[in-house]
Amino acid sequence: MPRTRTASPSIKSALGRAGRTTVAIALAVGVTGFVSVGAAAADHSGPPLLPLVVRTHDGLVKGLRTAAAREFLGIPYAAPPVGALRWRPPRAAAKWRGVRLAKKPGANCAQTGSIGTGVPTTSTAENCLFLNIYTPRSVSRRSVSSRSGRAGLPVMVWIHGGGFTGGAGSIYDGSVIASKGHVIVVTVNYRLNAFGFLTLPSLDSERGNSSGDYGLMDQQTALAWVRENARAFGGNPRNVTIFGESAGGASVCANMASPTASGLFQRAIAESGCLFPAQTRKAADQQGTAMAASLGCAHRASAAACLRRKSVSAILKADAAGSWGPVSGNRTLPVSPTAAFLAGRYHHVPLLQGTNHDEGRLFVGLGFDLLGHPITKKQYPVLIKAQFGAKAATAILAKYPLSAYHSPDLAFSAVSTDSGFSCPALGADDLAAGSGVYAYEFSDPNPPNDFGVKFTFPLGAAHSTELQYVFGKIPFFDTTPPFTRAQFALSNQFIGYWTRFAASGNPNGRGAVVWPRFAVSKPRIQELIPSAIAPETGAKFSAFHQCAFWLALETGR
Repeated sequence: MPRTRTASPSIKSALGRAGRTTVAIALAVGVTGFVSVGAAAADHSGPPLLPLVVRTHDGLVKGLRTAAAREFLGIPYAAPPVGALRWRPPRAAAKWRGVRLAKKPGANCAQTGSIGTGVPTTSTAENCLFLNIYTPRSVSRRSVSSRSGRAGLPVMVWIHGGGFTGGAGSIYDGSVIASKGHVIVVTVNYRLNAFGFLTLPSLDSERGNSSGDYGLMDQQTALAWVRENARAFGGNPRNVTIFGESAGGASVCANMASPTASGLFQRAIAESGCLFPAQTRKAADQQGTAMAASLGCAHRASAAACLRRKSVSAILKADAAGSWGPVSGNRTLPVSPTAAFLAGRYHHVPLLQGTNHDEGRLFVGLGFDLLGHPITKKQYPVLIKAQFGAKAATAILAKYPLSAYHSPDLAFSAVSTDSGFSCPALGADDLAAGSGVYAYEFSDPNPPNDFGVKFTFPLGAAHSTELQYVFGKIPFFDTTPPFTRAQFALSNQFIGYWTRFAASGNPNGRGAVVWPRFAVSKPRIQELIPSAIAPETGAKFSAFHQCAFWLALETGR
């Protein structure tokens, strides 16, 4: 059943070569990139199957066909950012002759392995700017974009999470969404940690360079590739939705605030993160300079050249203590996403966004329980003071007393959920309402444990637990979730809402519980819970997550 909440004010704040092309392939591939229907493999029990060889602007690719979808994996969308291209804006990928096999994902971008990012194995690969494409298997009235002038399917470009320090596009299988929702799904890699977000004066002095947001530049280059090649895979280049979770959600809203992303997407979906803080240019410069000095590259004028000679492993070791992510104050992100939304200077596209009811439980579980030491009563106030400062801690401890929770873990989880996710999401809803917002909260109290680890407290609707409902697969493990019948139905509702929104900017459709558009004057948030989907008032959401308290704490009122 949905949680019971009491009223309170809402707030407004806080993406190989394989020999020469044969004559047969050359004849089969049309100017749009499709093998003609007559040349496609036929399935006599249903519609004609779509071809596995497609012509992109860079060359021919050959994918594979699964039980659910057609897949093209490991396609390069930019040149490898290695050597002299390390810490430079992405360059165009080299064209190839012949047919490039696209049956295996490309390498994960350089990162230190972590279970929290979904990529437990360390990668030292810099040649990692690849994307993966999932389409329906067969031809239908809506699936082919061809010379006949049909528009093509909506395209959904997934930007993975992982705190901007880890993760990969390949751990998300888009086949179920593509099949059930009749869309094209694209998952992308982008540069991470210091490789993706290093700011350094000597980099800015280079011609054509602008440091700090190489990861965002990668995402936008991938979106430009999608716009150029969508029709070849049956997609509509003028109907692109960016969607992402956590750091991917923050990336979605950062791209909404980025002038260099203009025209690259028409809708946006942000899960568990939108208006996260961006580093200031000053703070990012200080961090980059300190990291360079720690690697023996202290000379201001030559620091960039010096760092380019360092090994990937050395840089990963040095950047471990850093705080990496989008940086404001450059041409990719002139101001922070929050400032851009406050000023109304963002891409006014429809936005579907929300959070999970118990976001903070994952972080507490991974940071304490998994290490064998749950938070103690003595630690709780110390942690609050360390995170929020002594002055604010007094008020927070009074608002979230240990006596109101079964354990210190759950108390600290509630603080993290409300302050870091729920209330900032409500603020983003308020700021973007004029562009068309559909807000949600995922509230399944007992979702399958997608991480496969047990904590001393119930996981609840923790951070990332909605992903298995959105994709119909558990990320990384690529297995079907052990849903109950009601949870399976909820997953189908998720996919329906998300893909209808991608198609039209409105998640509503036949057979679905009506999802009202968010309005500042009458805020409604769709609670997504098995067998009980329903809109709730913004006042109830705000009261449960103490949003008036957090707004007052932030503004000093």
